Amino acid sequence: MLNCRPLPLRLSAWLLGACLLLAGPIRAVADDAPGQADLDRAIEAKLSVDQLDDFGRVLDLCKKAIEKGLDDDGKKFAEELYTGTLIDRAGMLVEAIFAAPRPDAQWPRMRAFAMRDLNEVVERDPKIGQAHLMMARLQALPGGNREQAATAAAKALELVGNDRLQQAQAHVVLGSLEDDVAKRLDHLGKAVDLAPRDVEIRRTRGLALLVEDEFDKARDDLLVATEEDADDAGLFEALGMACMMGDRLDEAEKAFNRALEIDPEAAGVLLQRARLLAVRGEKQRSLADIDKALDIAPDDTSARVLRARVHQQAGDTEKALADLEAVLRDEPDLPGALELRGLIAAEQGDYDTAIRDFRRLVAKNPDDAVLVTQLGTLYLAAKQPREAIRRFTRALEIDAENFPSRRGRSDAEITIGDHKAARADLEKALELRPDDTGVLNNLAWLLATSPDNDLRDGKRAIELAAKACEKTEWKEAHIVSTLAAGHAETGDFAAAMKFSRQAVELEEDAAEVKEQLRQELASYEAGKPWRERQEVPEAEARPGPAAPADEQKTAQEPRKPRRPFDE
Repeated sequence: MLNCRPLPLRLSAWLLGACLLLAGPIRAVADDAPGQADLDRAIEAKLSVDQLDDFGRVLDLCKKAIEKGLDDDGKKFAEELYTGTLIDRAGMLVEAIFAAPRPDAQWPRMRAFAMRDLNEVVERDPKIGQAHLMMARLQALPGGNREQAATAAAKALELVGNDRLQQAQAHVVLGSLEDDVAKRLDHLGKAVDLAPRDVEIRRTRGLALLVEDEFDKARDDLLVATEEDADDAGLFEALGMACMMGDRLDEAEKAFNRALEIDPEAAGVLLQRARLLAVRGEKQRSLADIDKALDIAPDDTSARVLRARVHQQAGDTEKALADLEAVLRDEPDLPGALELRGLIAAEQGDYDTAIRDFRRLVAKNPDDAVLVTQLGTLYLAAKQPREAIRRFTRALEIDAENFPSRRGRSDAEITIGDHKAARADLEKALELRPDDTGVLNNLAWLLATSPDNDLRDGKRAIELAAKACEKTEWKEAHIVSTLAAGHAETGDFAAAMKFSRQAVELEEDAAEVKEQLRQELASYEAGKPWRERQEVPEAEARPGPAAPADEQKTAQEPRKPRRPFDE
């Protein structure tokens, strides 16, 4: 037998009224109809329905009454009672699916039973908008028929009349079927306009906005939802996430606190609050939340990875690695653990270990441009610029607008002396981020100092370097030295010496850099422009455990972009 979570039964309003008002008159005028006794029992059974199986008795009695014979009014009423009972049984199943705090393992069977009833309803009366709406909602669920869902939702909009809530629910279905974000949000906006205080509609749009990084708008929707339902822990968790992502940290903590008041054993909320506390630098409180979450859900690997990240941010590398190694023993390819271990290795200068971990990540996600870029950056840091170029090139094949890969490849090309390729990448990077001081400086340096005569352009080098100096408030010695090189290229050695001396004075830390700046100044004092080409040989990777050989496997589900690896 199919089990449903007990829910308060709601008879169709028109059907309940019909049962109460019409049952008496029918008996008064047609007590001699052969099927009248069964119809009377059907009415009584309908008024006392308490659980799902009770509907079957009502339907059976209606069928018997019609088969035995009723007068015209009685038959019409029995038909309506039968149809309404199908709607109510389907409605109970739909509510059990959508109102459950967690998905019931039997929900696909519930959907199948409900669809059977609803198909019969629309065959009997195709103008019942409520039935089309329920069909649309069911078909929009995973494994449903999206085309049928869209058709049923559109039909419901035609038939539900002035019922604003049902109109809103139809728009929610249509929005859920849209791949275009703007169209999806347009439908959800119409739903909110129709039912502005409905909890589920506000929740739905709030979560959709949260996914699209519209954090303040998501917060506004979720605030309304929590005003209408102050005892839903999930709503407060979502509100907390919207506030946290929108840098409203105090509001976020209040929301998470409220969620935990409602459900103290919500491990997921504890982890969200732990992330917030970690952002604030409250290490001990963050770790306390993570430890409590692990007490509740000891097998939650995400909690252990988060704890490792908190330890790593606090400088406790040994504790961070202990957590990561424990996780990776059980799940050797867990992305979050591999990524964090790789980043820790890179921080320690162990680029070979970092590269191995990121190669494993790329093997599982070969079409993730961010991961491939991170791997390229690691190869560049490991003084393997040609391998870095190969990885950056792959990332740009995936996403031609990937700025970190464009910038990283130009750095690698400069390192091996390929100034023509570097200039092309820097020009493209400048289109993507016109105010990036690193790109402005590097392109200006190439235009001022490249030994390739056809690449140099002293006037433009001055323009770019001057802009970079202004952006950095004239505080970066290496950028001021680039401006000096631009003036030297145009033959203005007086300006070149002025800015070169300024660069020497600014550099206070690195003796090797200061010596380079002095050499540049000496060149200008001698009336010579500066020329430079690096040609760094490829470093050999130290031997270690082999990285996966299947880096061209089919990609898994793409992930949301993360911040690129920063040297």
